[in-house]
Parts: sequence; C-alpha cells; structure tokens
Amino acid sequence: MTPHLKLLSQEAMLQGFYVVVFHHRGTAGSPLSTARLMEFGDPSDLEEAVAYVHSRRPSSMLFAVSEGSGSGVLLSYLGECGSGSHLTAAAAISPVLLGQLWFETLMPPIYRWGALFHRKQQLSRYENSLKGILDVDRALSSSSLREFEEALFCTSAPPQQQQTHGSSPLKGLAPSLAWTLGERAYLAKDWEGYWGRNEPLRDADEVAVPVLCICSRDDPILPPASTLPLPLFLSNPYFLLVLTDRGGHCGFTLERRAEADEGRTRTEEEDEKRWSHILALEYFRVVADFLKYEESDETRWRRSLDGSQSVQRRTETMAVPRRRRTNVMRRPKAQSSQHSGVDDPENFTWKRSYTR
Repeated sequence: MTPHLKLLSQEAMLQGFYVVVFHHRGTAGSPLSTARLMEFGDPSDLEEAVAYVHSRRPSSMLFAVSEGSGSGVLLSYLGECGSGSHLTAAAAISPVLLGQLWFETLMPPIYRWGALFHRKQQLSRYENSLKGILDVDRALSSSSLREFEEALFCTSAPPQQQQTHGSSPLKGLAPSLAWTLGERAYLAKDWEGYWGRNEPLRDADEVAVPVLCICSRDDPILPPASTLPLPLFLSNPYFLLVLTDRGGHCGFTLERRAEADEGRTRTEEEDEKRWSHILALEYFRVVADFLKYEESDETRWRRSLDGSQSVQRRTETMAVPRRRRTNVMRRPKAQSSQHSGVDDPENFTWKRSYTR
C-alpha cells in the first residue's frame, strides 16, 4: 500500500468507516489465478469485489475512493454499471480522466521511470507464465508507459503475437470465460481501438451516482489542467470538480502551523493528514445524510397520503350520499429560493437516474 492509501485508510477508520482496499489482480502480492492481466479501464474485477462487499453488508452504504490512475477502473465501473452500481457515491483524487492523453503526454523523467519500473516489476513476477500469451519481452524492454501498455494489449506487437478480434481469443482462456469477457477476450486491434473500450469517461452519461473529482493545477504527473473535460462538469449533474492551484499529485497536505491552534499544538500525525482525504470523507457523510433525509421525507409523505386516503374512505362511508368532487392528492411543492433560505433542505431534491 502506498503512504497516501495508508493515510486515507487510517483517516476513514478514525471517522467510523469500514475500510476495504481493492488491488488489481497480480498487484500488491495478490495472486494471478488466470493468465490474464487487466486493461487500464477494465472494471470486471472491481464489479465482483463491490458485489461481494454488498452481499456481506447489504444494509450499508458503500462509497469508493480512487487515487491517481486507479480512477480509470472506478470511473469505468460507474459508467458500465449505471444505476446497477451498489455504490452510493464516489470520489477521485488526482484522477486520470482522459486515459489516452495521459499515456501520450510525456511526464517528467523521474516520475516516468518510477511508474514504468513499478509496472515492469509487477509483470516480471509472472514473466514465465505469460510469455506464451503476451509479448512480455517487448513490454519489459519498453521505455515509456505507452509502449508498455501497447505491447501487452494491442496487436501492434510482432506478427507471431498478433491476434485480431474475430479470430481465436487469448490463449489459456476457456470458451465460457471468453464469451463472458466479450471483446476483452481479444487483443485490441490498435492503440485507438484499445482506448475505445478503456477510456474512463467513455460511458460518463450512464453514471448514476455523484462523483467528486479533486484536481490540482500543479500536478506534475497528469496533463495540464487546461485539458480537463470541463464541459462534463458543467453539463452533467453527477460530476463535481474541485480544482486547486496547489496540491501536486495526491498531495493536498494541510499547512503546518507552529503556533497553537485553539489552545492546543498540532501533532505530527495531524500534519500528515491530507485535506483531500478529509474532504472526500466529509463529502460522503453529506451525501449519506442528504439521502437519508430524502428517504425519510418520502416515507412521511407516503404515510400521510395513505392516512388521508383512509380517512377519506371512512368519511365517504359514514356521510350522507352527495355529489362528490374529484380529490387529487399532490405533494406540497417546496418554496422557491426567493422566499426561503438556501439552507432549507426542502429546496433541494436529488433523483437518481435509472438507465440500465
């Protein structure tokens, strides 16, 4: 686990959350049970993990946080599952929103070589098992993240490694598994085709839960802030953006203050906290409280509606028969913001979309 992830987990546990950490197959010491690696935007493993957690905690609200490139899987999962997702809300810290652009943008050498070395180290663990299926040698000799990804998942590999969609699937895959995976059972035809099925925001219109994205203008690993898909945040009500001037990549540390803060001195543990973690967890609590209020409000309304209809039927039975007027029950409309305070919860409604 990275130091950032450890700090996030500790902060979440301190605030009463149950923490589950998801790792891709073949990473962080997790076993690789099949001779198959995960593409950048393949959410199938995450979907299984979320479904399992939901089955163990069916009455709990589930939230998800991603950091860095992990957002590729989280955003893909939200888009592919749509309203069928078991998540209540999600947050992405320093997310890779445009995957192809990120792989094609040259980052500073120290970060590029560090990320590439980490990927090669993970791959080398299964070098002998994957050699007959993927072009492992070419991936291990690559000099950029794009070359590494393209060598493993695209048919731009040498002729003896090429497999096109429509021919036989990857070696070692059972026919039933190949049918389940669909197009992912085959190598992508080219680099453009690979991103056609792996861009994190390819199904952004299907996302049915609120997503908070926390980005920084001085992030040395991601493309410039000018490339952010701002139209998405302006037009889609489920995507929220926090864009800061400073914060680096998954940094967002709290400022150190030597003086006493309200009569107490800040400890070293407090100085290590990330305000992005605090913001994401607070965001989850606000969403949970808001949805609980909406649910309780709707329950009260339904009970009042049922009670009114019961009283009406009883009155009609006991009263002298007479000409009746049509009685239409309507839920009282909330007052506009011009006549009431903006902090009145009756002013806000949130309807979850059901698209799949």
